[in-house]
Amino acid sequence: MHGRGWWVAMLPLAMAACGDGTTSAADDGGTDADADEADGDVPFPTTFWRCPGDPGCPAETPSSFEVGVGVRLANPTITEPMTVDVDGDGEYDPRDGDQYQDTNGNGRFDGVWIAGFGNPRPANDIHDDIEVRTLAIRSGEKLLAIVTADIVGLFYDDVEALRRSVADLGIDYLLVAASHNHEGPDTIGIWGLDEVTCGADPAYMEFLLAQMEQATRDAVADLRPARVRYGRTIPGEHPTKGIANVVSDARDPVILDPYLTVLGFQDAADGSTIATLVHFTSHAEYSSDEINSLTADYVHALRVGIEEGVTEGPVDVPGVGGTAVFVQGPLGSQIGPGRVQCTGLDGVDLPHDVLRSIEGAQEVGRILAVGALRALSEATAPEDTLDLAWVRARFDLVVENYAYHAMLLNKTFRDREIHGYDPTLPLESGNFPHLWSEVSWIKLGRAQVLTFGGEPCPELFLGGYDGRYTPDVWPIVAPDQPHPPDLTRAPGPPYLFDRLEGADYPMAWGLTNDMLGYMIPAYDYFVDELQPYVEDAFGDHYEETNSIGPNGWPTIERTVLEMLERRP
Repeated sequence: MHGRGWWVAMLPLAMAACGDGTTSAADDGGTDADADEADGDVPFPTTFWRCPGDPGCPAETPSSFEVGVGVRLANPTITEPMTVDVDGDGEYDPRDGDQYQDTNGNGRFDGVWIAGFGNPRPANDIHDDIEVRTLAIRSGEKLLAIVTADIVGLFYDDVEALRRSVADLGIDYLLVAASHNHEGPDTIGIWGLDEVTCGADPAYMEFLLAQMEQATRDAVADLRPARVRYGRTIPGEHPTKGIANVVSDARDPVILDPYLTVLGFQDAADGSTIATLVHFTSHAEYSSDEINSLTADYVHALRVGIEEGVTEGPVDVPGVGGTAVFVQGPLGSQIGPGRVQCTGLDGVDLPHDVLRSIEGAQEVGRILAVGALRALSEATAPEDTLDLAWVRARFDLVVENYAYHAMLLNKTFRDREIHGYDPTLPLESGNFPHLWSEVSWIKLGRAQVLTFGGEPCPELFLGGYDGRYTPDVWPIVAPDQPHPPDLTRAPGPPYLFDRLEGADYPMAWGLTNDMLGYMIPAYDYFVDELQPYVEDAFGDHYEETNSIGPNGWPTIERTVLEMLERRP
């Protein structure tokens, strides 16, 4: 989650906020978890749902399964573009002489604000579509829906609203997975016209959720008998650089999840492709912080390449058809283009300014598509069954980040629900806002998935402190790092992927069912002593300023471990 400087002006407002829109534990929706709170043992206890195992989800051994897909466009309407950008930085600043088209004549710039980097960055046009894609899977009586979107993220409240809107479809578990697109419309709120104005347009958010609903309905209506193949590869399509050709880690220790994983779903009747579920880990921000076009970034070219094929230079790989559905991985610690020096499929090196452009983003997408197509060509033989199971947990998080307090209480974070906070008392430890969030474990046949509502660092799942997931082109810790992570304090095994017993294809999906910011290992969590969450701590500690707080990851990890103990 990129955005700097805007929260400094917000902090004084938190103390003055009246707290309108907050809810107490007694009136936040009447869910099962709320009923549990009445027992007095734990203020905000975790609620688990298990399938199979819970009433209404009995164990079964289905002999076949079905898959369906739905695709809808989610482009916002741009009525007021920026017409003059004097310094070409992509940001609207009237002090520079920047100008905009005041279409409605109200004297205010009613732009479509792009979610990423500095603000305000208005959208002037659409390079390629912002899309919503849903993959529905039915195995026996269990129905799972995976909704994906080319957006920066979505709050848990929105996911719950979407679930209510499709309750008539009989979906047992619905997830929303965002690509964390920093070149799409602001759906969180922090990239608005100024530091105190929410950048997420309520009308667009209503439209977005409606498109998600329709894509889900389309996917369920499209369900048909299917077969599945599993594949995994390390992409990059370069003989020496490998994964470092397309992605890097900007925070030490340098540890990357190098794998691109695919699940290829074929029509059981004719063998044609229904869908390809593709998982990879990297910020969707290759198109840079200076463009004023909406784009799905590398994800667009990755999907198109899987479906239609890639022809470039000596590369000529046919596509597999169907619908490609992308899910994001654990991209905390700035997993993305930061240190990348990319060589294109034609063998030509991309200059840095080309890599950080729409052209460069599309090239990275094509490189990843070639890797995905290779993984599909080497995938396992088609299988007629897919065992579905899951455990999901709704849990409570205390928000210790002072900047987040301001944005929650002043509704820069839209109208996100908070609880456990008394607005008549001082905002201090013991009276901080709390959020509900969700994690889950999902079994998709031979694949297993852990989902998280934020940006976890890859090492939280992989380990890798011994350097096994560090590309040769970079040291695991830079020798000139002023405040290097103390790897002797890093946690040892077993790591979370080690706990996914029997998983041939383990995955972590970030930005799924919530938007919580960065998740950082406790041993390397540092905030500035004088201005925590406003200034970075000494060294390389930007991510802490966009995190829930020091108890964020420990709380999430405890919940995950308890969740894994409840697996069917």
